[in-house]
Amino acid sequence: MGLREYDGTCVRIVLNEGDVYEGFCSHHGAEYGEHEFGRAEESLQILSFLIFKSEIRDVESLEGREGPYGMFSEPYGALEEMTVEEGIDAIAEVLFSEETEHIRRVLCCLEKYFLPGGSYRLTCRAPLVDVLRELLTVSQDPRIRDGAETLLDMAAEGGAEEDA
Repeated sequence: MGLREYDGTCVRIVLNEGDVYEGFCSHHGAEYGEHEFGRAEESLQILSFLIFKSEIRDVESLEGREGPYGMFSEPYGALEEMTVEEGIDAIAEVLFSEETEHIRRVLCCLEKYFLPGGSYRLTCRAPLVDVLRELLTVSQDPRIRDGAETLLDMAAEGGAEEDA
């Protein structure tokens, strides 16, 4: 399986353990892996997540697929959940990136943390509210702005309790 053909495309990657990641990826050759990680193996990168060829069971292009979530199978997935779990720096990195679809998916993932009485807790509520306010000032995309406004409204209504 050659990974270079997936450079710059939206893909679904199934890892050997069965985890599934979807997103727009970049290809890195074995030279990059050797130089950066001491591992002479090609890889695909989605957001800040690098996946080496030996970890991949299957990869398929999602280009040209259309559904209720665009090319994606769900409104958000494991990568977005991992981004939120990593904390405010990882969230901000995505929200201020040029990856419009990933921004929207992280915003959608964050909604469950803002549901009043919900069981999900954030460790970064106050900084996240600040990041969302800043996102409103810099984003021109109406879908991103709507997502940020929705989360800010939910926060004002008492959602997104913070872990102590």
